[in-house]
Amino acid sequence: MDLYMGSKNGDDRDEILMQNHQMLASVHSGSIEQAQESHIYSYRHGFRAFAAKLTDLQAFQISNAWSRFGFPNLKRSLHTTHSWDFMGLLGEETMEITGFSTKNQVNVIVGFIDTGIWPESPSFNDANMPPVPARWKGHCESGEAFNASTCNRKLIGARYYKSGYEAEEDSTNIVSFRSPRDSSGHGSHTTSIAAGRYVSNMTYKGLASGGARGGAPMARIAVYKTCWDSGCYDVDLLAAFDDAIRDGVNILSLSLGPDAPQGDYFSDAISVGSFHAARHGILVVASAGNEGNPGSATNLAPWMITVAASSTDRDFTSDIILENGAKFTGESLSLFEMKASARIISASEAYAGYFTPYQSSYCLESSLNRTKARGKVLVCRHAESSTESKMVKSMLVKNAGGVGMVLIDDADKDIAVPFVIPSAIVGQKIGNHILSHIKRTRLVL
Repeated sequence: MDLYMGSKNGDDRDEILMQNHQMLASVHSGSIEQAQESHIYSYRHGFRAFAAKLTDLQAFQISNAWSRFGFPNLKRSLHTTHSWDFMGLLGEETMEITGFSTKNQVNVIVGFIDTGIWPESPSFNDANMPPVPARWKGHCESGEAFNASTCNRKLIGARYYKSGYEAEEDSTNIVSFRSPRDSSGHGSHTTSIAAGRYVSNMTYKGLASGGARGGAPMARIAVYKTCWDSGCYDVDLLAAFDDAIRDGVNILSLSLGPDAPQGDYFSDAISVGSFHAARHGILVVASAGNEGNPGSATNLAPWMITVAASSTDRDFTSDIILENGAKFTGESLSLFEMKASARIISASEAYAGYFTPYQSSYCLESSLNRTKARGKVLVCRHAESSTESKMVKSMLVKNAGGVGMVLIDDADKDIAVPFVIPSAIVGQKIGNHILSHIKRTRLVL
């Protein structure tokens, strides 16, 4: 599938569609019917373009004969709450403080291009918010498990785009709701971070209790669901940009992007879409990416703001105390505590069956000997290529009779996850210290 860019001349839908069909018919033996079948989108609000299913030869012929610039339909990847306090920003409760007023936020409309939204979340309630700004031209679309009436004075727009995804993937395998409703949680998460209302008494099973809010809690929200089970396709992203420009958003937020390294701006859909948004006075803010070499980033076009992760003063930690008194700290959302001290061993010592000690050190399924692992705390390794999640590894250790786990993961040592037994994640340096003590220490958590 390819997308072709041209100048913007007029907004007449029928005229634009006819011109696009004529271009497509020129590579389909003059058949308007075949042109219509290959057509995916026509973009007409913020820029002039169309998307269609074409062979490489047909794509070349259109570019050559009609002087149009095109590029393939690539897939993009998806790239917490206390951050605003850490940065010193204020919330809804400070509306009357001199020099800072959230009252002005009610006139700001933030669009989110992501996986959709879970509208029932208290982060998106509209209590005490004034009517929707009269300039707003968007609307809410109904669909699977989502009624347009779900929108309110906070969530004022909700659209979804799946034509590009369905043109590239088997649409029968879509698990996500065919509507603006969010099934993965990513879109709801990123939306609440930027513009969620203040919600008190928040907690994760007793951990991190307190209030949660976004950076602009009184701003309006419009969501454009473009991301599905396996990613986000360019032609859907551009359709969202096009509609957002017409709808009247002030800011567009995208927590998604291409794989590193950054490609050519002229063939990168996010760069192209954000350029046209900027031309219409819309500020585009995009994430710098989750992958790539240290110091690298994506979404680097100079007309958008690129945001990378910073530090925070909140951690979910678990202490690892060896018998000699040495104490180490790891990351964990484990809700369990050790009932008594237990011997700590490397998982490589508990290898089973046809597995080598090296393989067992990664705590793979069926790789642990129950007799050797029973009643022990196992030190396991985790690789980025691992097919088992960290929680699953703790379950495998538990199934083998282990009572705890220390997981060495240098890449994600600062990311806490839930476990089914007392567990903690540490980096390679701390992991090496623990391994060096293994033959002469016991463990207490």
